Amino acid sequence: MTTHFRVNFRNKEGGFRLIADNYIKLRSKDFTSPHLEGLKNKFEKALINFDLNMKYFKTLSWDKFNAELHRLVDSYTFVEITDLNSVNEVKGFYIMVLDDYCQAYIGISHDIKRRIKEHWGKQIPLDRLAEDIGVYSLSIDCFRALDTTRIFVRRCPECDFINYPLLSGNLENQLVNKFPIDYCLNQGMVGTREDVRERLRNRDIRISKVRGQPSDY
Repeated sequence: MTTHFRVNFRNKEGGFRLIADNYIKLRSKDFTSPHLEGLKNKFEKALINFDLNMKYFKTLSWDKFNAELHRLVDSYTFVEITDLNSVNEVKGFYIMVLDDYCQAYIGISHDIKRRIKEHWGKQIPLDRLAEDIGVYSLSIDCFRALDTTRIFVRRCPECDFINYPLLSGNLENQLVNKFPIDYCLNQGMVGTREDVRERLRNRDIRISKVRGQPSDY
């Protein structure tokens, strides 16, 4: 049990910060699986993706990341919180900031506190970790509770995320598309056709940086 942002919680197995040793969770029966060779290949690929992303994060400038973050926060009137209980059952948008990685995740929820705690408690299956998308970005759910160093929220009591998910999703997409992809853990490619094209272009540039290959752009 630990306390973070004044909330007590049990962390997923392996510790409160993301490291290579807790990035992948294998079950004992996996080692006796008839598909053990395929499992080994997925494991190795996931670790490669992990290492590539960690090396990439280290190349980023925290000053530039922080400037872009505050530009977004100020433009959309987000407020920083230090107590997650203050947004218990509160509707709105949230930004989880991982300063050590120069990364942030933008989300929406009808209960911000519950949603953030869900992020902290999830364990991504090996099959997903081994996908090519891992080279582009690690999921926010790969990280651990103490990796989140700051939280910003924008309350939206009038938002109806359940009955009007498309409308609320469009608002989230606007925020994501305003934030440079170098610093963004959101993986979806949504929005207008122009937004998607620009995001894909920037994603390809990021992938080339991660892999150490020249980009065509």
